[in-house]
Amino acid sequence: MHTRFASPVTMLREWAERSDQQALHEALFLGFTVDLPFLEKVAIPIARGLGARIAVIGDAAQGLYDPVDVRMAGRTYLHGLASCRGAFHPKVVLLVGEHACRLAVGSGNPTLSGWGANDELWTVVETENDYSHALLADLADWLDGLPSVVELAAWSANHLAEIAALLTERHVNAPAGPETGPRLLHNLQQSLLDQLPHGSVDELHAYAPFVDETAHALGRLVDRMAPRRIILGLQPRWSSYDAGMIKKALRGFDAQIRLLDETRMRHGKFVDWQTDGRRYALTGSPNLTRAALCTSTRDGGNCELAVLAADTPPLLPEKGRITALANLAGRTIRPFESTGHTLILLGAKTDSEGLHVSLARSQPLPVVISTSPDGSPGSWTETGTIPAGASVRSFPVPEAPGAAVRAMCARPDGTTVESAVVFVYSPVHCARRHSADTSPRLRYDYTVQTLFADERAARRFETDLLRLRELTAGTSAPRVSSAASATAGSVRSNSVDRWDAYLADCRRMIGAPLTDLAFGPFRIGLPQAPTSRWIVSPVTEDVREMDAEAYEDEAEDVDRRTTGEPVAPHIVPEQRARCRTWAQRWVGTLVVPDGSAAAPVPARLVVAGLYVQLLAAGVWDENDQSWRDGLSRLLEALRFKGGPSEVDQHAPPETQRRLDAVAAVVMALLIQDATLTGSGEHDVLAARAWHDSKTMIARAEPTEAEDLMIPPEQALARVTPWSEVERLIALAQEDDPSAEVIEGLTAAGWSVTCEDGLWEIGGSFGNPIPVAAKAAELLGRHHTKGVLVRARSKSRWAFIVWAAPYLVLLNPPARVWRTYHVRSPATPASRFSSGDLSAVPGRVGTPSSLQAGPPEVLRMVLAEVGLFYPELVRRLFVHGT
Repeated sequence: MHTRFASPVTMLREWAERSDQQALHEALFLGFTVDLPFLEKVAIPIARGLGARIAVIGDAAQGLYDPVDVRMAGRTYLHGLASCRGAFHPKVVLLVGEHACRLAVGSGNPTLSGWGANDELWTVVETENDYSHALLADLADWLDGLPSVVELAAWSANHLAEIAALLTERHVNAPAGPETGPRLLHNLQQSLLDQLPHGSVDELHAYAPFVDETAHALGRLVDRMAPRRIILGLQPRWSSYDAGMIKKALRGFDAQIRLLDETRMRHGKFVDWQTDGRRYALTGSPNLTRAALCTSTRDGGNCELAVLAADTPPLLPEKGRITALANLAGRTIRPFESTGHTLILLGAKTDSEGLHVSLARSQPLPVVISTSPDGSPGSWTETGTIPAGASVRSFPVPEAPGAAVRAMCARPDGTTVESAVVFVYSPVHCARRHSADTSPRLRYDYTVQTLFADERAARRFETDLLRLRELTAGTSAPRVSSAASATAGSVRSNSVDRWDAYLADCRRMIGAPLTDLAFGPFRIGLPQAPTSRWIVSPVTEDVREMDAEAYEDEAEDVDRRTTGEPVAPHIVPEQRARCRTWAQRWVGTLVVPDGSAAAPVPARLVVAGLYVQLLAAGVWDENDQSWRDGLSRLLEALRFKGGPSEVDQHAPPETQRRLDAVAAVVMALLIQDATLTGSGEHDVLAARAWHDSKTMIARAEPTEAEDLMIPPEQALARVTPWSEVERLIALAQEDDPSAEVIEGLTAAGWSVTCEDGLWEIGGSFGNPIPVAAKAAELLGRHHTKGVLVRARSKSRWAFIVWAAPYLVLLNPPARVWRTYHVRSPATPASRFSSGDLSAVPGRVGTPSSLQAGPPEVLRMVLAEVGLFYPELVRRLFVHGT
């Protein structure tokens, strides 16, 4: 530990130049006034480049910045505001790495003056090799107790609590160190003055740029310590003091004034004293004022932080003219200047659930919340209101990270008050970076446009998918790691929404553009803005190769916006055959041929999105049905659950909801121009996929895949509207075992109804016998004790009773029952497909008249459905004519 005049920028640069290249996990900057543009030039890029999660917290009534000049707040670091009855006045810089820490507690605000121009005083603690220090433990206690006295947004308080837990854990697990030494003093519950020793000291030195107007703190200090000799340092013109009041406070003491030079503003504060041959010092943030030294934060004083150390060197500069107290004259009191914000907005946060805002205190009237992309005039739009009496509010629509937010409130007297601007904080964007992140990822950066237009990109993508599948064998989703797990050590972050963290992991795995495609821009949580449509042609730029381990800061800061409605790409004819080929090859990479492993969920969803877009672009010719096989294999990949399900173990529930919804869209496309009950090639393919995917589709919600319901704007487009997806989901949820048969018959263009056990099939067909036989066969699969089916067109009808293996037929105008024995593998549909009864084998006995009563098979089925024979005959002939 050492006490010296220095700048926190030096600490950051020294860390960046470490020979062990140790990553930085946490960077915390606390101050009274905060200059964000300055920090974004000299500190934030260095700390972020070292991998740190960064927080900058200052007094809610202070701020040296124009919102339009702030570029990184909310996107790269947390900017929080703190509010108490006095000033939030501590000055702290904390850097925490894997095995090392740096702590500076002092007097300098995070501004150009505080970190550069002024003469400041810092106490610096440096630890290495997992060692700790008592000051770090004291800081953890202070951070932990801060939200109980100081108003902070919940996410700012959580951030500080996580750092406190990290410091505590490190201190507990550190090798034993000295039990004595400097300690951190704060005034949350007790004034700093009450924590200083009583009694007579030999000599007392003091300096602060601000001495309160009545010199109350100075008087209390000397009364408590009773020094035999006093030297008070002042900068004659730059210090704030009242000479008369200082004389009054020091009356009766042997006091002198040291007039310090004014080449630099001396902003470092201290009180040091000597007793029994030892020198002690109190350094840090408190000025010689009542609010800083004599009052606790709880009782309305400032929030201050100081270090009490023993055996320190004299801190009062020896240079400077000594003058007697009686010679001090003048009054340079500078009134405290505040922004005057009586409406205090502590912060705003965005996550998958929406935009969350927090006021320091509730208001008697509603508070209007407005947002702006950059804080510029004319760009503000109203988001909503915080009701009277409430201090927090969540709005369902997420806001872009880094957007400006302000609050406005009308007063009962008709005036309007406005808060300072805060910036939307995204825990995911600001999460700690992992420089040594070796998790599997695509080696190149892709966009949909380059994949469709550049053959080299398409080939690289296929290779990348295969490589990703091999690297993630047995894993169905990226683990929610850096953003939501440990910030450092084993302390876990609670401020990151699990879904947002998962998306951040996906962006690292497959890139931001493909993550938008995989999970849909509407579900990513960023506001959407219109963009120009694009055309895929052979003329395109090369895909830019990127190092798999490289990290682009710009990627975090770009507000990636996509179109507000799904739009199909326009692919020129000469590119379509190539796109068809690559689409099938991409699908082929998703699941290992033996079914033992599959690509991770984000990759599967990306390929599904690409395939759906190509269908919407009309790249398959009208007579080319090869796209069906690709969709069938896509469904197989989407429902893959080989081995222990990592989706269930690590991915948030939103992932499964997206899988279910995408499966519903793919199935809706596959079933087009096919039926679930037909015997054609396409029907069988659709029926098999439906059987295997029905459970997923039953869980689906159309809103989860709305981005894949693309309007039919291109020739030959294959798209599915919301209504088709919704109908398919309802069918999957249907408990009636006949629902799928009804769907298949309806898809064939026939109407289907059932009343009292009698199924009526209507439509335009010449011979009703094949239709009735097919319907009876399909319905009989779910009604094993027999079904009654009549097929009726405009001029003819036929009635069939089917109770395997017997079939009874009534075919007007003949009023006779014919009974047939249909032996497997024959079926009613195959036996009666021609409609020519003379060619149908297997008839049992001779036809019997209606008056003779029902054949035995019919009698048993009528008993089963509860229908009397006369009623059946009446319904057949009364309603059949």
